[in-house]
Amino acid sequence: MPMPMPMAGTELEAPQLQLHRAGDPGRPQVEDFIAGVFARRFGATVTGFAPVLVTLRDAADGAIVAAAGYRAAAGAPLFLESYLGAPVESVLARHLHAGPARREIVEIGHLSAARPGAGRQLMVRLGEHLARQGFRWIVCTLTQELRHLLPRLGITPLALAKADAGALEGDGAAWGSYYEHDPVVLAGDLAPALRRHRQRLALGAAAK
Repeated sequence: MPMPMPMAGTELEAPQLQLHRAGDPGRPQVEDFIAGVFARRFGATVTGFAPVLVTLRDAADGAIVAAAGYRAAAGAPLFLESYLGAPVESVLARHLHAGPARREIVEIGHLSAARPGAGRQLMVRLGEHLARQGFRWIVCTLTQELRHLLPRLGITPLALAKADAGALEGDGAAWGSYYEHDPVVLAGDLAPALRRHRQRLALGAAAK
């Protein structure tokens, strides 16, 4: 799923990460937050969401300051495979000496943030969470404004394809001006996120 991230406001303090699966009573609020970001940024109408949504909330008042979603490649076709024209693991195998198995790939989408730094903080925590779940590679569609996120997380992005509205079924007009922002399908190795998580655990243990 394409991922906008307009930002305004102040930096976060002690943000809290939460997961929202189907049936979670708080999920509609998260969907509304994401849809609102897409509407304001691109004039887009978002009606479909990933199976698992993730939020970063302000510790002071519980307000959502960033959100995203993810979908395991093993569970169903990925949204971004519409752009690739082939299974994502096959496309990765063309670029890598030994590509990951489909079960090791996860798609991140819906990235939305309301404050400076919130999107980056969410991605750090989400990357660590996904690495702990056994995923090796993330794939995502990022606009020109957001492609700096992966390198800042220590992940070297691998460009797989340009995201073309013509590849989508139905009316591409629902995405508003999104495709004017040069979205690209990128992949990244989660190993740096896993190393960061282990370092945090080690530092926490040493501090006790």
